[in-house]
Amino acid sequence: MKLRSLFATVYLLIVSIASVQAEQFSALVFSDAYDKYHHRNVPAVRETFEFLSKKHFFELTWVERDEDFARHSFADFDVIVFVSANPCELDEEKRVEFQEYVAAGGGIVGIHSASATANEEKRWLWWEELIGRVFLSHPPRQTGTIEVVDKEFPACLHLDDKWIWTDEWYTFANPFPEDLNVLLEVDERSYYPQTNHIMGESHPIAWYHEPFGGRVFYSALGHIEEGYADPEFQQHIFGGILWAVGEREPGW
Repeated sequence: MKLRSLFATVYLLIVSIASVQAEQFSALVFSDAYDKYHHRNVPAVRETFEFLSKKHFFELTWVERDEDFARHSFADFDVIVFVSANPCELDEEKRVEFQEYVAAGGGIVGIHSASATANEEKRWLWWEELIGRVFLSHPPRQTGTIEVVDKEFPACLHLDDKWIWTDEWYTFANPFPEDLNVLLEVDERSYYPQTNHIMGESHPIAWYHEPFGGRVFYSALGHIEEGYADPEFQQHIFGGILWAVGEREPGW
């Protein structure tokens, strides 16, 4: 009887420790190591997400190839993050699974060239609507002034009204969906845009919305490798992830 009682006590102690150590949420992060424009960033991106997962105590699953991304069951994750990557290479069966994940309230985060492009080899119109807008072009990387539109959103809480940043300033096809909530805009007067793709007074570069039942945060920032070591950019990313995760049942 005493031995059984001892086993029960040890079991409860193990369960208690495991509960305390349970991560806040689970994230599948895909950064495309075979993207010809951004593959050099992948080691820096991975280092940043490993740091963030330890700092903020969430479970990180990392993938660098379309094939590895497609092997995962999307329902296993609270949020899926694309860093210069997208799900357009999925076959029809996995596309349906991905859509079902979003419809069930799944969180999606897109960083930099996760946005859809009109010349995508396997274009997916649903993804274009989900992420919010279609990428057009960008001028050479330059320093510009970002204006913070919504300081109450988790990805912007730490930012001042204006933020000096160096990046590729993406332009997007207009108009933006009505339900798109703009977070950041870049002032085109602060750099030299391409004359054929000027967006004017309103040039959004970060936003969020809730299409198809899911929660989507997107930021066009993130081309320059060194930017991923910047604490303000790291907090910008994590704030977007935290919002995309949304409310969840704790695992303890």
